[in-house]
Amino acid sequence: MQLIDQGGAALRAEAGRLAAALRERRLWLALGVFAVLLLLAAQAPLDYRIDVGREEGYGGDLPLLSGFHDFERANGDTIDLRWTTGESTIRLPGLGPRAIQLIVRLLPVNDEVAQRGPSQIEISADGAPLGALALRPATGAMYRVAVPAAPPGASDHTIVLRSPTYVPSGDVRALGAPVDDLRVLAGGGPLLPPWAHDIAWLGAALLLWLALRRAGFGPAFALRFVLCGAALAGLAAMLDPPRFAFGDATALTAAALAWLLALLACAPAPALLLAGAALCAPALALRLLGQGDTLFWLGAVLCALALALLLAGWLRPALGRLYARAAPPVPPMARRWLLLIALAVLATHYGGKIYPFSMWGDIGFHANRYFDVLNGSVLLLSRNRGVDFPYPPAFYLLLAPFSLTGLDRRVLLQLGGALLDAVSPLLVYTIAVSLAPRPGAAAARLGLVAAGIYSFSAATLMTTWWNFSTHIFTQFAHLLLITAIVLVWQPGHARQAPASRGLPPAGRGSGWLTFAALWALQLLVYLGHFGFWMNMSLLGGMGLLALLIGAWRRRVSWAWLWRLGGAFVAAQLFAALFFYSAYTGLFLEQARATASGGLTGLAGRQATDRALLWQTLWDAGFRVHFGFFPIPLALCGLALLWLRRRQPGAALGAQRLAAALLMSGTFLIALLFALLPFVSGSTLSTRWLMFSAWAIAVGAALVAQLLWRSGRIGRWLVIAIGGYIVWVSAAMWLAALAWRIRPPEPF
Repeated sequence: MQLIDQGGAALRAEAGRLAAALRERRLWLALGVFAVLLLLAAQAPLDYRIDVGREEGYGGDLPLLSGFHDFERANGDTIDLRWTTGESTIRLPGLGPRAIQLIVRLLPVNDEVAQRGPSQIEISADGAPLGALALRPATGAMYRVAVPAAPPGASDHTIVLRSPTYVPSGDVRALGAPVDDLRVLAGGGPLLPPWAHDIAWLGAALLLWLALRRAGFGPAFALRFVLCGAALAGLAAMLDPPRFAFGDATALTAAALAWLLALLACAPAPALLLAGAALCAPALALRLLGQGDTLFWLGAVLCALALALLLAGWLRPALGRLYARAAPPVPPMARRWLLLIALAVLATHYGGKIYPFSMWGDIGFHANRYFDVLNGSVLLLSRNRGVDFPYPPAFYLLLAPFSLTGLDRRVLLQLGGALLDAVSPLLVYTIAVSLAPRPGAAAARLGLVAAGIYSFSAATLMTTWWNFSTHIFTQFAHLLLITAIVLVWQPGHARQAPASRGLPPAGRGSGWLTFAALWALQLLVYLGHFGFWMNMSLLGGMGLLALLIGAWRRRVSWAWLWRLGGAFVAAQLFAALFFYSAYTGLFLEQARATASGGLTGLAGRQATDRALLWQTLWDAGFRVHFGFFPIPLALCGLALLWLRRRQPGAALGAQRLAAALLMSGTFLIALLFALLPFVSGSTLSTRWLMFSAWAIAVGAALVAQLLWRSGRIGRWLVIAIGGYIVWVSAAMWLAALAWRIRPPEPF
């Protein structure tokens, strides 16, 4: 009863907060400005080209075309085209009920198709027939079709091409006519806007406002933020109306998830528990009794929502107490900005993946592996660049219970990865703040800069777009392990007085609890991704060697060495005995192949040209992953960390020593695997640059803070570097979302 009373009071308080946010005048001002911008965008004249047959690249034809055959190339690979089927559809959403002119270019065909294929194509628009296009098989032709205004209130045009089909000799496809190019022309306003799509975008802006206000930002900041987003959205609506309209459901979903994340992070725990419990009954009823796809889907969503509320209400207080005990306190300003970074990461990482026909990545591969694990097959194999390797199943096993909600496997994998990426900035912030000379605003700013570099660099977007689900999980587990090591590092120095850091006297854990925590976190890494197991094994070995030297020189206590070393050895033995031992035959066979033919012989490939390796390392590696500049800044930050490691207090010196050792080992491993392709001629390597992401972010933030304090020139330099990082990431994100342009694979 006490929980119900507390939860009811907290829910009423949340409802009052929500009602107050909805009554704010600045919200309605922002929505009004956004509506005007969308109205003005709809008045612009239209000259829109669709390059039929181009699946990837600017001007591509997806998701605008459906019911066509797969693209093919003709005329010496100089022309991209698609053949129509019996019924092929051209979807043009977001144009509003305006009249348009459609220009269709059909290519010539061979004699067999000319004699036995269709002689004309019937064309209709919005359900009304427009006539037939008489085909010219010998020469091809360009047709201009006047499409009348859509019915009142409509926001889209749907154009359908129908014709008989023919299966040519040597082919299995039923072909209509080859389409090479489409062009849509329309005059300017005054015109009615596509209200159906605009209302969805306005709803997304409303949810974004609620998320910002619940995160703790004031109305003035929320107004500026929403207006900036509205300006970008209005520009997109004017430049590419169909693709902007296709994104309305995506924007609404991403904004709703952002608001939900803000509630899960900020609402009182009793309110979350009571709301989750109240949703359980209808969720289970729809999940078990609902007939039809819609009711089943609604039941799955409600089950997932109820589970999220219950888990947040149950786990967040305990995790908050653990964080308060182990890490420096997070001031309200930093909490707001960290939550904003998390909201942005969740919205862009998950929203980008659910946009219609955005870059697909490896989601099919991971959905199949996840299905295999659910059916009891955990000893998985994968092939990369000609070489088989073990595929650890930790992420799939941890995700398996959530499949009971009924959500699709792809949704679980993509949303789970986006949530892990959204939480990661807090861990990077914690590492960076732990290295600051003293708690306060300066330390919080240092942590926020590090979190921003980590989150908004293109590196994490690469793993999202390629849908490397197990890599995303293991990178999070690796980051969690690094954070834990930095926080619990106690090599034998006297602890600083608790009053100066807000920590309890029992330093961040000693004894069996520390051992068990480090052992469990290491297992998540070792059983999460094979490449991370290799990297962390090397890093752990280097760290133990450094600790052994320190213990021998009486700078590190032997008890700490045994605790840390014991956790490392125990985790390695567990992973080797219970998982990797099953691949002993594979490892022995690969060792023999490598001994006889090197890594190129193992992969069965020729050596890669060193000039190409260097070009890839420079452009796809240093420039695209992190915008280049954070990498040299991080090396300078590492040197700065070594210089600062002993001051001003023993506890801080221990944490700086831990971070300095971990960063040094990380960069050495990265250098080793960066040089390996130049020596071996093979591109086989671990994802060493992603392994270094946290160290690059923290090290670059240390130097960026110094530059910011150095004067106006330093501040402009920091702003320029940050702007370039965001530009590279935004360009990559938009290209993969709208035009399916593949970013480089992360390495």
